[in-house]
Amino acid sequence: MSKYNYVTRECLFCGTTDADNHPVLYPRNFKDEDLNEGVFSARRTNSDHFHYEMVKCKKTGLIFSRHILTDDALNELYKGSVVTFGEQTEFIKRDYWKPISGYVNKWNKGRSLDIGCSNGFFLEMLKDNGYAEVHGVEPGEEPKKIARADVRDNIVTGFYGPGLYPENHFDLITCFQTLDHLSDPLGMLRSMYHNTKPGGHVYMIMHNTLALQAKIFGEKSPIIDVEHIYLYNKSNLAELCKKAGFKVVSSFDVANGYPFSYWIRMSPLPVKKLWVGVFKALGLYNKVLAINAGNMGIILEK
Repeated sequence: MSKYNYVTRECLFCGTTDADNHPVLYPRNFKDEDLNEGVFSARRTNSDHFHYEMVKCKKTGLIFSRHILTDDALNELYKGSVVTFGEQTEFIKRDYWKPISGYVNKWNKGRSLDIGCSNGFFLEMLKDNGYAEVHGVEPGEEPKKIARADVRDNIVTGFYGPGLYPENHFDLITCFQTLDHLSDPLGMLRSMYHNTKPGGHVYMIMHNTLALQAKIFGEKSPIIDVEHIYLYNKSNLAELCKKAGFKVVSSFDVANGYPFSYWIRMSPLPVKKLWVGVFKALGLYNKVLAINAGNMGIILEK
């Protein structure tokens, strides 16, 4: 008997999951006993790459997990997740800030919200760059404890959704590597639209299924993961955001800059110890390499 209950997800555009139009891309590769809180922690560096049965919509290119854990089961697993990217925080802050650095001075720097804010690293950036109020929502209980003191009290431990904040409340809502984890992404986008002020903006970053690394590594790509329920490309992401009512301001690739040591740990390269030795011998192991590794960003306006 299965340890968990599973539910079937449908294509966000077709409203079905029929096999003819949504053929299997990769079969499920884990057992229930393989799942734990560690598997649902961001940027973990093990190489399990567990994933559900993943299918692809022939019409839109949307890739999604057909049979997934119930929301209750997922919520419990995410509550126990931990921060595993502490040493990369400064790199992430810089990379995520850069795409909107040319916009924010034209925007109203009033009240902001970061959904899935982890330890509040982007709340720090917003506060340090002039936002009057910064708020965050994070399901994990541990990240808030290590957030910077001046943003910690504005982080809600729980899940974002209807009723949490008033209508027309935020000048800016940000959301990084979160939309692809959700069983109802359109519902969340509609909540974001409801909470955004008229003329306000939403800024998101997530994986791009048409990025070079996704094409090269296929099933071994880090984006093919049990955490990811829906995976997008620029085109279908823009269409989904429009369905929620938003106007698309810009859609773009996002470069990430990390030391070679990080790229090696996160990649599905074989014989990693050999690669570590090579890059150390060349004096490159701790050098920073900035590349378009597979993320994309989008800026929306209400």
